[in-house]
Amino acid sequence: MIEKPVFPPKRLLKFLMPLLGLVGLYWISQMNFLLFHSVAEFFSILVAAGIFIVYWNSRTFYENNYLSFLSISYFFIALIDIIHTLAYKGMGVFPKFDANLPTQLWIVARYLESISLLIAPLFFSHKIKPERVLHSFAILVAIALGTIFYWRIFPVCYIEGIGLTRFKVFSEYLISLILLLAIAHLV
Repeated sequence: MIEKPVFPPKRLLKFLMPLLGLVGLYWISQMNFLLFHSVAEFFSILVAAGIFIVYWNSRTFYENNYLSFLSISYFFIALIDIIHTLAYKGMGVFPKFDANLPTQLWIVARYLESISLLIAPLFFSHKIKPERVLHSFAILVAIALGTIFYWRIFPVCYIEGIGLTRFKVFSEYLISLILLLAIAHLV
C-alpha cells in the first residue's frame, strides 16, 4: 500500500513551526515589549514548573537525589520568576514599587538557580528527603522575599534615571562565575 504524501510534509512543519514562533515573538517585541517580556518569562516559568511537576508526580518510582534537588529548586525559581514578571514596570501589580523591584527579584532568582546548579551534583552521592528540601527552599525564599518586600534591606539593583547599580552588575558577573563552577563541578 502506498502512503499518500501529506502536505505540508512533516519535515517542513518541524522547521516552519519554530521559525513562525520566532517571527511571532520578534513581531510581539516590536509592538509591545511588556507583552513580549511576559511571554518570554512565562515560557521559562512553564518549563521550570513542568520540571517540578514531572518529578513530584514520579518521585515514588525512582530515586535520583540530584534530580530531586534540582526539580524542587526550579519550583521556587519559577515562583520568584512569576513575581518578577508581575513586578515588571508597567504591569501595575505592585504600584508602590519602582523598576528596582523586578531587578531585585531577577537577581534573587538567578542566585538561587546558579547556587542550586552548583551544589546539586553533591546529591549524586548523598540521600535527601524531598519534603525537607522543599521546606528548606520555602524558608530560604520567604526570607529572600522578606528582604525585598517587608524589611526592604535587599541591595538596590536599579535606580530610576541612572540605571543598574554596581551591586547588580557585580552580581551578574558572580552568577556567571557560579554557573561556570557549576558546569565544572557537574563534569
